[in-house]
Amino acid sequence: MRIGRVVPPWPLRSTHLRLTLFFLLTASWSCAPVRLIADYDATTYEETIRVAKRVDVFYGKVLELEAKDRLYAPFAPDYVDIGADLRSLVQRNASRALNSESRRISQIIVDFWEQYQAKHKANNAYADASLDRRRFTRLFEAALSAERAKQLASEDKQPSPF
Repeated sequence: MRIGRVVPPWPLRSTHLRLTLFFLLTASWSCAPVRLIADYDATTYEETIRVAKRVDVFYGKVLELEAKDRLYAPFAPDYVDIGADLRSLVQRNASRALNSESRRISQIIVDFWEQYQAKHKANNAYADASLDRRRFTRLFEAALSAERAKQLASEDKQPSPF
């Protein structure tokens, strides 16, 4: 019978165990939390509300008139001003990293705004303004919801250690 040092199997060898633990600890400490969406931005949220209100007031003014009196010319300055605000909102959302969903929603709003402006200008009338107003309401609600989703409670930001 051979007497001597007994070599434990691979996982229990001290050198291998130390190296394994070292790499596991290094890997766990070096992993930063993965971010999939942008942080909540209160300024963008408030700006979205402000621009949504401008669009709503615009449609309120349009709907106060009889359909035959909804000519384009009196509303042209409002189209320009509100369009600039909407494009600014797109730029604000595009400038934030990990914010593609909010940028996409704001771009959809701009696209509809420009489409409805062109339709109003071409027809020099606006018969379906109430339908378009409802669409903008839904789109702005989606934009605000996307921004609110980024506002997590503190307990939702960091996972518990166990």
